[in-house]
Amino acid sequence: MTRKILKFKDFLDSEPETSSESSIPIEEIIVPATQVRHYFDVEKLKQLASSIAQHGVLEPLLLTRKKELIAGERRLRAAKMAGLTEVPVKFLDVSPEIAKTIAIVENLQREDLNPVEETEGILELLRLKLNRSKKDVISLLYKMNKGDDNVIIQEVQIVKDTFESLGKLKWESFVVNRLRLLNLPSSILEAIKQGQIEYTKGSTIARVKDEEFREQLLEETIAQQLSLNEIKAKIARHKGQCRKDYSQLSTEELISDIRQTYQKFTRSKKLWSERKNRKKIESLLEQLKSLTESS
Repeated sequence: MTRKILKFKDFLDSEPETSSESSIPIEEIIVPATQVRHYFDVEKLKQLASSIAQHGVLEPLLLTRKKELIAGERRLRAAKMAGLTEVPVKFLDVSPEIAKTIAIVENLQREDLNPVEETEGILELLRLKLNRSKKDVISLLYKMNKGDDNVIIQEVQIVKDTFESLGKLKWESFVVNRLRLLNLPSSILEAIKQGQIEYTKGSTIARVKDEEFREQLLEETIAQQLSLNEIKAKIARHKGQCRKDYSQLSTEELISDIRQTYQKFTRSKKLWSERKNRKKIESLLEQLKSLTESS
């Protein structure tokens, strides 16, 4: 399937006015601190730098009138690596909000944008279009997914239109599969942002409750480039090592462990909501009753 090319007009009320192409010194370009992209593949940058050294920067960078970079940070970095002192640019006469919108749209077209960066970029785009906080945007998305009627119809339509214009994924899938990425432990989230680990591996590691082992596993995964199956195997072995040898426990310790397990058991709504678990619970209850009645 052909990848949809995003156009600024799909997200703006009107096309921004653009100046003719000119060249300016690289040192005069200001790169905003709040960029969608955090990670740039070093090898790919070197390849682009090599191409730029031979052919120059073929597509001009987009700047505001104040020389703040809107689009083209990857080209800018590669141009610096190639030893260029000037680059071709076009100036857009736009507000800071519009400049940010254009920057996000331009970055969302990149195939190498990782899932976390893409998720944060889409949320920022929605924040700008709705003129709401990031927290409010996330709340709105969850309400929409639950079918909550306590939402503003115009905002719901803006969300739907934005995802349709992006053409990347549906808003329902974004809520279910992408928003949870932002709840990953900070070390794992940062590793994904930096391209050190795929988000599928990061999500698997994040499910480990033992924080010390989780951090150790993350470091090993990055250093040794562990596969997903190798990660799962290490987690399984760790769980086996952590299991208690109940034959070595005193009666008091065993009773205490039963009480702790019971508290966790009653608090877990997911356990009770799944039918297969319900059958196991009924079977275990029958066994416990049988034990108490025979004693």
